[in-house]
Amino acid sequence: MTATLLDSALCIIAIRIGHQMDQAGLPAGFIGDCVHAAMEHEGILDLMEMWRDADSDDERNETIADLQESLEDIQQSRYVESTYVRFDDLEQIARNVMAFKDSLRLKVEAQGGIQALADKSGIPQPSLSRFFSSAAMPRRLTLLKIAKALHLSQVDIATEWVHDNS
Repeated sequence: MTATLLDSALCIIAIRIGHQMDQAGLPAGFIGDCVHAAMEHEGILDLMEMWRDADSDDERNETIADLQESLEDIQQSRYVESTYVRFDDLEQIARNVMAFKDSLRLKVEAQGGIQALADKSGIPQPSLSRFFSSAAMPRRLTLLKIAKALHLSQVDIATEWVHDNS
């Protein structure tokens, strides 16, 4: 099979899975990003196929969250910053991250909860659930989408982040 035919076959697979994702009620923007990224990143297509072949809703939700993280990694890859963090500081950083996310979660609940935020932001609900329950550093793109959906300015989010980390 030539490269062009192979690319076409992969494109068709991604589009078919995208259609299944649409039928499952996932946000159109998320699906479009997945299909587009699958053309350039084999790992995205692999995750889409894992989602299609999943045996349970929990497995599908985990795969959706993995897809969202992978898409954000791709989008942020051109803005790589290297910062050294001492191992001893990780526990304190995790506490600060969770305090920030807990504060942000209160704002989310005041505006209708996680599902309402998912609807407004285009971030799948499983990805948001993982975001709020993990001590992982928030990605800038995710924070910007959440800020926009909650009608918060980037300054509000940055100020809150700085305040929670002091």
